Amino acid sequence: MKVSIIVVSSSEIVSNIKEDTLNKICSSLYKNKQDVKFVEIVKPEAEVVQSAFKRACEMCDAVVVATENEWDKFYMVKHILSDEFDAKIEVSEYAKKYIDEYARTKNVPLKREDNSLSQMPNNARTIKNPFSAYQGCLIEEKEKLIFLLPLESDELYHIFFSSVLPYILSKGKQKGKTYILRTFGIKLQELQTLLRDEIKNKYEIEVVCSEKLLRGEVVINISEGTRSDAQKSIVSKVYTKLLPYFYSEKDESLEEFILTLLSIRHLTLSFAEDFTRGEMSASLGRASGNSGEILKESYVTISNESKTKLLGVDKSCYTKKDVDYGEMAYEMALGVLENSGADIVVTSCGNLENGLLYFALGNSEGIHIFSENIGGSLSEKINLATGKIFFQLIKKLKQDDFHIGNEIV
Repeated sequence: MKVSIIVVSSSEIVSNIKEDTLNKICSSLYKNKQDVKFVEIVKPEAEVVQSAFKRACEMCDAVVVATENEWDKFYMVKHILSDEFDAKIEVSEYAKKYIDEYARTKNVPLKREDNSLSQMPNNARTIKNPFSAYQGCLIEEKEKLIFLLPLESDELYHIFFSSVLPYILSKGKQKGKTYILRTFGIKLQELQTLLRDEIKNKYEIEVVCSEKLLRGEVVINISEGTRSDAQKSIVSKVYTKLLPYFYSEKDESLEEFILTLLSIRHLTLSFAEDFTRGEMSASLGRASGNSGEILKESYVTISNESKTKLLGVDKSCYTKKDVDYGEMAYEMALGVLENSGADIVVTSCGNLENGLLYFALGNSEGIHIFSENIGGSLSEKINLATGKIFFQLIKKLKQDDFHIGNEIV
């Protein structure tokens, strides 16, 4: 598929962070055998953007427009997209829902400008962005894929790798059936090595992976006319190899899948966080506006004194020469269980600076302790630790490792 990227920015020089994100996006497209025709930075002027957009549509099958997070620029680009396809701008209930969720979980008041962000071309589908009020969208018209995304690096990176790239790859094959298997905890090169035999056998298998977050997707395209038993065989072979890293075949994040598992089992969850700095509860809160029915309580206890005061952690855990982080995670879990009465509790502690993570998963019948060594910047360690803990929680839920009374969930 031929792809172009248009960056709408008031600055001719995109910051190093955003440039790094754009380079990774282009690299991932190349690695997945997509043809990137050009990346163009244009000023936020209607005629300039419209000209670049028309040129991209003439040359490419998919166009990604990344726009600075300013409501007037976003609104201008939406009008250009809607005019191109004879659509109207109107309120999208999905966009409104996601913006309201963001405001509620972040506890920020909505401005008049934020409300206007819920307006989308009426032929567009909203792409959820949990990080700000700026929601993305997809227009699929005249055999073209048009994506409008926020330019902020974290938001652009997350939305592109979780939603846009898998969609481009799945649409790259016009006929047949597509399966997407979502993974966690394995790097791109490792995924490609793991599936090298299947790829050598010329199955249409494409691999996408966020290197920082270790969240990946394996896209399997089955040719039209392939027998049903052959389809099952191909998917089964890939699934078997991915099993240690696989978590879902639906279009959902780790956070969304956890909420689904807990909801169908009618379980509640509480957190006590140190190493993850509140990111576990925050990311689950961003994943759904209904998460309040599942999340009971959350404690962010950075100082050791707060762990003792709020959770009853014994001071001996941290007054010894060598801090006993395993015991600390365990006692934090006991404290949350007693305080919140949740069915399941999750805690994190350790040495964030050195990347030493300890975490606990458990309930009234037992608590499991885990440890990991994590590298990267502080924010990367927090995000990766959150993913590792969530993946372990999913495994426990899937394996029925949590017992509530006499009932196995």
